Parts: sequence; C-alpha cells; structure tokens
Amino acid sequence: MITAVVGMAMAASGCSAPGPDPGGATATSPEPGKSISNAGETASWELLNAAEITPESTVLRLGVTRIECASGITGTVLEPEIQCDGEQIVIRTSVETPEPGDYSCPGNNMVPITVHLQSPVGQRQLFDAACLDAETLATAFCVDGGVRWRP
Repeated sequence: MITAVVGMAMAASGCSAPGPDPGGATATSPEPGKSISNAGETASWELLNAAEITPESTVLRLGVTRIECASGITGTVLEPEIQCDGEQIVIRTSVETPEPGDYSCPGNNMVPITVHLQSPVGQRQLFDAACLDAETLATAFCVDGGVRWRP
C-alpha cells in the first residue's frame, strides 16, 4: 500500500482563516463544469477519517481513486489543489497520466494521502472538485453531490 503525505500551504489560496472572508466577499457554491485545475487526470476522494472530523480539524486523511479506466491502478497522486470560501473547502485531487495503452475498467485502487491544513476546517463543508464535472457528477463517485463532510 502506498501512502503519500501532502502538506498544504493554504494562505495563497485564501484558506488561512476559517469562516467568512474577512474582506466581506460573498461565498459561492461550485458550479458543475467549472474546473479549478487541469493538471493530471481527474481523481475522486473520500474521507478516511470522516468520523474524526470536527470544526477544529486540520488533518484530513483522503482515499484517492482515479476515475478513468487504468486496469485497477490509480497511480501517483499529485499535490491536491484547494480553494476556500466562507462556506466550503473545495479539494481537487489529480493523478499522473498513465502511459498510452489499452486499459480495462475493473475499478481502480484507492491511494491514501494526508492533507495538513494550516487552519481548521471551521464551519465549512468539504467538497470534492471532481463532482464539478457534469460527467463525473452522474457517476457513483458523486452520489453525495460532491459534499464529503458537513459541519
């Protein structure tokens, strides 16, 4: 089993302070079809420590799974991208593009990673950015609409 540890520097993405934006900006929900990145291939994630998450949490353990067919192999997880506003933390996970070839679709393995937030989750929901894609939204990866945790 492969475990990756990812430390996130969140200040640049506006995630250094939990809760509403101190500048008074209005929080908006993600819209299907609006990507926050195009790096790597899309992966989905689930919380491996969901029962442990509280508004004070700064550590998220995610299980990342490649969405496209890859003969059961998720592969290397790239550094997650995070965007925050006063209502949610949107996390996009991507994986390295595999070598060209024909791949079967038995379902890909889950790769655990740990994300260290510089500030607590607060009263924001955790949202999987893979569910912003209309095609992915209609899959089993997004049966919860992309919301992985609510305060």
